[in-house]
Amino acid sequence: MIFRKGLIQLVILMLVVVIFIAGGGGEAGAAAAARPVSVSGGYAHGLAAWSDGSVTGWGYNKYGQAGDGTNIDQFIPKRIAGLTDIVQVAAGNNASFALNAAGEVWGWGQTYGSYISNDPALPYQKRGGPAELEGLNNVSFLTTDGSAGIAVNKDGTATLWYPSYDENDNMRMKVRYLPLPGITGIRSAVIAGNNALFLTDDGSVKQLSIYNSIMGRIRWASDPVTVNTLAASGIKQIASSGDNAFLLRADGQTLRWNKTLKAPSELAGLSSVYKLQTGYNKLYVLKTNGTLWQWNYNSGPLNKPFRVKGAESITDLWGSTGSFGFALDKKGSLLGWGEGFYGGLATGSGTVTNDDITTPIPVQAPLTFMVNGKSVDFYGTAGVIDGKLYVPYSSVFKALGVKVNMTQSNPDPKFNNYRFRVWSFAYGGTVIHIKASDPEQLFINGKKTESTITLKALSDTTQFPLQDLCELLGISLKWNTVSGEVWLGDSGE
Repeated sequence: MIFRKGLIQLVILMLVVVIFIAGGGGEAGAAAAARPVSVSGGYAHGLAAWSDGSVTGWGYNKYGQAGDGTNIDQFIPKRIAGLTDIVQVAAGNNASFALNAAGEVWGWGQTYGSYISNDPALPYQKRGGPAELEGLNNVSFLTTDGSAGIAVNKDGTATLWYPSYDENDNMRMKVRYLPLPGITGIRSAVIAGNNALFLTDDGSVKQLSIYNSIMGRIRWASDPVTVNTLAASGIKQIASSGDNAFLLRADGQTLRWNKTLKAPSELAGLSSVYKLQTGYNKLYVLKTNGTLWQWNYNSGPLNKPFRVKGAESITDLWGSTGSFGFALDKKGSLLGWGEGFYGGLATGSGTVTNDDITTPIPVQAPLTFMVNGKSVDFYGTAGVIDGKLYVPYSSVFKALGVKVNMTQSNPDPKFNNYRFRVWSFAYGGTVIHIKASDPEQLFINGKKTESTITLKALSDTTQFPLQDLCELLGISLKWNTVSGEVWLGDSGE
């Protein structure tokens, strides 16, 4: 009887375990958060492809390279509409590209994006979204210098693409495609100045000029083909910036090549390397012990590689054509460091726009706004400044039922009779006035208060502290800083 009772208990325990595993067992069964699988930076913008196939873009956006359909700089990453199942992104200068699992390629931004005139909401700031590069199919890898690009095909061959303009209409651009002969078994490629370098399956590196210096133009199909071997074997990765290329040998040693050096040469102090990437005149290195290193190689003969402080347990690394890089730590956090011009590091804050961030910091999570249970989207950028949410006036206020207005103050004798902007927010029985003086002055229902409220400016737009305003107006707000979800109104209860 004891044995039978024990057997029954064991069976019940096993059933419980099976049900727990199948059902997920609470948090253990919750859907895993998407992780970055590919990240790339241009001159001052960034792209990230995620494990769920989505893509986010942020930063400098004059040409629509952030992919949000505007030319408004975005200090917070936004999800790019129309892109699904993406496995790699490639940014260069002010252009952006994405590759999906089917081998199709999409491009947007400078030269590759369209201008949309007379849009009702954005008559001068509307931009087209990603457009398919129809001459590229069955692609496995992309690289670009921001103008031209090389697609490595799934059969191990490569195709050069570049923009070309109609002789009779220099505003009409078309993409030209040129298969590159003489090299097979290609795994990846980079563009180094006027040269293309190819890493093959056998670990060799081949070099082919993609520019006809005699004719002063990019390579044509009729041009003679000369393929040089830079390394016969033993190379596991290549990267480039400008005219310089860097080769990572299988033993962890880093090599440098350019037309002046003729042959790749070993770099002192850059051994035990797991992965390398580049920025503008910068080499970023991830060592096998999980530390990050940087070499500003054109900063003088005495400049040496240095360890990036605060970067521990790093598992992946990505670069840019700007002066910043990105890394992934073992917790799955996407980090950025360097010179984050125009929000290229996606810190969310204009206060660090032009700072050189020497210690990697988290890339801000995309923000999603729910007002009374309904999703609200807006064109302008949001911000996270000093730990607070900031939004432009044309964002969530209309959906909340808040009436926003801007007038001019009376002449202020303390400031040579200058007239300041006065913003008003009316909701329920409360009217808030913010006089944009220095410091700002706050009025509630016509009475001046001693409370402080600070306005900011991002993308040439006044930004308002959303949490402060909601508290003053009696509007519920909840913000999940990890997921980026913001609930306002009834949805925040």
